Amino acid sequence: MLEFEIYDLLKSYNLSTPKYISFNLDEVPSIDFYPVALKLSSSKVVHKSEYGAVQTDIQNKDDLIRNVELIKSNVSSKGVKLDTCDKFLATEMVKGIELFAGIIDDEVFGKVILFGRGGVMLELDRDVCYIRLEADEQEIINSINSTKISKIFRGFRGKKYDINLIIDFIKNIQNFIQQNEDIKECDFNPVILNDNGLFIVDARIKKDDTQKPIIENQNRHSFFTNSNVAIIGASTNPSKVGFALAKNMSGFSGNVFLVNSSGGKFEGQILYKDIDEISDDIDTAFITIPQKYVLESIEKLISKNIKNIVIISAGFKEVGDFESEEKILNLAKKHNINIIGPNCLGYYEGSKNLNGTFATKDVKNGGLALLAGSGAVLSSLMDKASLCDIGFSHIVSLGNMIDLSYGELITMLENENECRAISLYIEGIKNPTLFIEAIKKSSKPIYLYKTGQSEAGKKAAFSHTGNLAGNYELFCGIMKSLGVNMVDNIEALIYKPLRKTDNIAILTNAGGPATVLADLIVKKGKTLYELSSEDIKALDEVLPFNWSKNNPVDIIGDATSARYESALNVMMQNDKIDLIYVILTPQYMTDIKEIAILISQFKSSKIVPIFLGGGLIQDALKVFRVNKTLYFTSLDESVCFL
Repeated sequence: MLEFEIYDLLKSYNLSTPKYISFNLDEVPSIDFYPVALKLSSSKVVHKSEYGAVQTDIQNKDDLIRNVELIKSNVSSKGVKLDTCDKFLATEMVKGIELFAGIIDDEVFGKVILFGRGGVMLELDRDVCYIRLEADEQEIINSINSTKISKIFRGFRGKKYDINLIIDFIKNIQNFIQQNEDIKECDFNPVILNDNGLFIVDARIKKDDTQKPIIENQNRHSFFTNSNVAIIGASTNPSKVGFALAKNMSGFSGNVFLVNSSGGKFEGQILYKDIDEISDDIDTAFITIPQKYVLESIEKLISKNIKNIVIISAGFKEVGDFESEEKILNLAKKHNINIIGPNCLGYYEGSKNLNGTFATKDVKNGGLALLAGSGAVLSSLMDKASLCDIGFSHIVSLGNMIDLSYGELITMLENENECRAISLYIEGIKNPTLFIEAIKKSSKPIYLYKTGQSEAGKKAAFSHTGNLAGNYELFCGIMKSLGVNMVDNIEALIYKPLRKTDNIAILTNAGGPATVLADLIVKKGKTLYELSSEDIKALDEVLPFNWSKNNPVDIIGDATSARYESALNVMMQNDKIDLIYVILTPQYMTDIKEIAILISQFKSSKIVPIFLGGGLIQDALKVFRVNKTLYFTSLDESVCFL
């Protein structure tokens, strides 16, 4: 669309523009709103400034005539031949703060609004936020507040603008795009904000008639209802996945049926040669057999009234076999079957002692649900969690997401009382509309790590699971506007949930490391707890006179386990402190192992020890591992979950 056509269209959607007039190449009209900016409106010239096709601050008609000829000459020198389809556009000069708004058609989320600082600073600052086309007012506010330019709505140098102007502006853009579905992209830069309102000064629009397919949501039964479980491919060979799965499943509170074409027994339990030999119904099946036999097994399970299937077997779309997945999905839709996988690690449910994974057997029941697209990442997190006594309500390895994806599982977890928080490791998104609606409706805190932060990362994600990674900055912006807690390392997915980190205290026997840690905490956007006079008085009674009298609480280099214990007893009684980092550096009089024993005996997730050193701290670290106490040996790593 030419710019004068866009201006005409914008007016009908309450999107204001400066006063303007369009005219043919061979006529110069009278204008009553000088000064003006003059632009060429031509499909042959997209970036007008590069062609000398924009002139500003024109004061009168004579000046206008000169600039008309100047623009004609400029574009002619660039090899552009103008004709009767081309026009000039003269717009009133308006001054104020330069903002930006635009629309992009993202490969994952569809059409998304961008808003932020505009003008020439747009590309330099990249101070923009991302707003869903369907975002409600609170999401819009959350997104706007994530930008640096939002300071002007909170008050800046004695001037404060009304944020409602921007909210209404974004809503009008939402309506504009929703009513004009053929608009693929648009760019409003600059949008001038002044005391008279908002004015779109420059506009470009790109149209596309291609219609995206509509993904239908279907009513589903919960994946987490299972009492009769079958393992298709159970094995007596310890090197096989089917062996690990059968071994891990031995504690399941329901019934387990093991199937292996060779028959025999697994630790005294019968191995059925065929699914048809099982007389009972099966509600959940784990499939670990070679890919070429998977479809046949699913067809047999249908006669057993199967509800849920976990396909651990690999060799599907991650290696280019899309056809097999499509056949399996068609069966699942026809018979209302939930499917996890293929190419996944399995599934765990704490309350039923159901460990249907081939990862560690040492998994503790708890309140955290962990969903991940990578089985290897999931396995490593499960292992780390077992060392730190972190428990899970549910663990799901999604693999290729042939059927169930993050959105459906978040919705199902809403009704699981054992689940108190949800952590997501995401490589790609399937059905983003469902995913967003599930997040909006979830009453449980959600923590999320997203891969694909670089072009190389996006390519790796696609080759691994066959899903689109999307634009990382856009993804994070939308998630934050929905209240999701974005984390920047995978360990934070298990360390951060169910742990408060609003007010942090540091207890240390060395000032230098404590200062470094304090800086790291502040950089993470967290707050160091400010000691009250009562806190200082209580610590004065148990610490030497020359302790620091503030946070970090430096108890001096000669501190022994007795002094650490006295200080911790005081600090643990303060409910306002959410987290206590305990730093230890090995010094001559430091009874390192005894201090580790002391910390472990507290058995509190509120205390996080950081032991710095080498050989001298190894016995202490063994104490932490035996007692499953989360610890760190690096200041940088210790703030990973903040």
